[in-house]
Amino acid sequence: MKKTTQTVIDALQNVVCSPEHSEHEIALYFDPGYQQVVDGHRLDYREFIQHMALLKSQTTQIKVSVLSAVTEDQTVFTHHHVNAAKIQGEHCEFEVFARFTLSSGKIIRCEELTRMIRGTSGDRDLGGRH
Repeated sequence: MKKTTQTVIDALQNVVCSPEHSEHEIALYFDPGYQQVVDGHRLDYREFIQHMALLKSQTTQIKVSVLSAVTEDQTVFTHHHVNAAKIQGEHCEFEVFARFTLSSGKIIRCEELTRMIRGTSGDRDLGGRH
């Protein structure tokens, strides 16, 4: 179970927090059939790649702080905060509750609820914008 949890935490740190957009790095953690649902909006693998590229183009730094993680079989639930510094100098912060499902060591699905704690109204969809 520790490996399953570590895969999710590593994906958050190495994909989301990395300042560089790398499809190769994404492919290390996410299955090509990956599906994500953010606040009711669906993204497939290709849209997730676009989402990550967009985040990298609009931010200078992203930090993820995992507050808690619970694992059961191939499912990892996390409660984490995301802080982003935008290119224009603004900052935004989100609270995220997420359920990650893994298969064969890769993330195949993520269902998340994201609440903006700080930021402008235009940042509200940053968790799933693509």
